[in-house]
Amino acid sequence: MEQHRTVTATGGLCAKCGACTVACPVFQVTGREYHGGRGKLHLLARLDPHTASATYAEILSRCLLCGACEAVCPRGLKITDEIARARAQLSRRAGEHNFLRFLTRQALAHPGLAKGLGTLLRLAEKLPAESGLRLRLNLPAADAVTAKAPPTPGPVDPATPLLYFAGCFATHLQPEIALATASLCRKAGQPTPVAARGQGCCGLAAYAAGDLDTAKKLACRNLEAFAGSEAPILVSCASCLSHLTSYPALLADEPEWRDQAIAFVARLREFSTLLLAGLADQTTDRAPQPPASRQRVLYHDPCHLRFRLKITEAPRTLLGRFPQLQLVELPHGPQCCGHGGLFHLAHPTLSAEIRDRLLADFAATGAETVTTTCTGCLLQWQQGLAMTEHPSRVMHLALLLDTLLP
Repeated sequence: MEQHRTVTATGGLCAKCGACTVACPVFQVTGREYHGGRGKLHLLARLDPHTASATYAEILSRCLLCGACEAVCPRGLKITDEIARARAQLSRRAGEHNFLRFLTRQALAHPGLAKGLGTLLRLAEKLPAESGLRLRLNLPAADAVTAKAPPTPGPVDPATPLLYFAGCFATHLQPEIALATASLCRKAGQPTPVAARGQGCCGLAAYAAGDLDTAKKLACRNLEAFAGSEAPILVSCASCLSHLTSYPALLADEPEWRDQAIAFVARLREFSTLLLAGLADQTTDRAPQPPASRQRVLYHDPCHLRFRLKITEAPRTLLGRFPQLQLVELPHGPQCCGHGGLFHLAHPTLSAEIRDRLLADFAATGAETVTTTCTGCLLQWQQGLAMTEHPSRVMHLALLLDTLLP
């Protein structure tokens, strides 16, 4: 059957071992076999998404595309790619808030709309802390950010030593992240990164929704924005970085873009990895501090960084070089936050259940601060802790480190 060949084209037949099932955050909450990778592959091998029933479409929508299943698959199956392609073939929508998800994807795909949305949300930050609308919009606490103008993107000059892919969040919603990233680069002896004019959304939201045409258009737009230079490209958002590295596969059938995508990916630099060596001289000569005076910090592993790019040690090593910090870990190890692009809109109750499992583990750490580099994770943590009135703060790693260095 054609569907069966599609499922197995990326890595052979599913061994049906179930390793992917127990690793799946959705399965861990629901306990339903068809919510895990093995169950979805079984259905994809037998049912055509073009003629999907409402139930089948709903099953395919209940995936975070986090990559946990692929990380443990003994045969290396590209399960999330198969699910994304199947979503592109669906003839019906699934999940909740369809119109809101559509509007969100449109805003991300069109820079003018995204800029307007960012302006509105920065104005909304003036809402009282107890405002229900503040929680609904996933806004951080009123004193957590200071409204600042986003950095002005510049043209790509071949002589520019370091470029910057800011992502939608740092460009439009919390430009403090972009400003802190630039500040840290200067303190680490790195060139000040220049945000390339014309860059836009990485396309992850469109890809996750099965809108592959839009995902490809956004990828091509970003390739054009960073063309004309061989300089490295700093990326401060983990989920953006993960999706940017997928451009060669996304554009594999587009010969005019494929080679350019491969060259683009070779230039990408992850935030903590780039800064690690440069900040060593700024931190190692500081005297150690007694444990009681150190700030307890939890580093949250973004799924896309942990599973797809295998970057877990660099952020922790970076944090460990600050004697005023005490790095703590979750008692049961890293966990998914449940955000998953627009998954939190499509399945808000399920997303909250996944998040609340994480928050329950977090309560045992006694951490005063949560830090991460995924902007989706930041939003999920901020909303979750605000709803529980937990006193811990949530900060992008760039913002946290920039406050610690003179």
